[in-house]
Amino acid sequence: MTAEAPATRGGAPAARGEARQRSDRVLHALSEAGFSDTRARRAVVTALCEARRGATPADLLARGRRRHAALGQVTVYRTLEILEGLGLARKLHQEDGCSSYAVASRGHAHHVICRSCRAAVEFEGCRIDDVLKEVSAKTGYKVESHFLELLGLCPHCRGKK
Repeated sequence: MTAEAPATRGGAPAARGEARQRSDRVLHALSEAGFSDTRARRAVVTALCEARRGATPADLLARGRRRHAALGQVTVYRTLEILEGLGLARKLHQEDGCSSYAVASRGHAHHVICRSCRAAVEFEGCRIDDVLKEVSAKTGYKVESHFLELLGLCPHCRGKK
């Protein structure tokens, strides 16, 4: 499952339908976890699910205010914290040191991020188990989790060069 639909850049109906399905899934999971369904939270979730690349908190605030004018920055950060804690969103680390967020699929997955347009695609599997065992043996740490992000150029940006 992808966090983005990089092949659909014009807001195609299929992409909007997929975003709506992701949004419904995330909102349902929030409700199941005991979080209330507020207009502000719904605006953040919808903005995140509609983003075609990793969205910064500032992006989500601007997009979310189109749906709920009273949306505040604190609500965006709190919602992202909740989503990340529940495994519903993943923080993407950018080369410039800033972070953006993308909807996470179920299960273990990672992202490949375009260095030019910042589109992000989630992929499954990383075959890192042997490396984790080696790190644990060498350091004495019990590794509990990890993230893997790959940077490169997406097909669209490669075609422009």
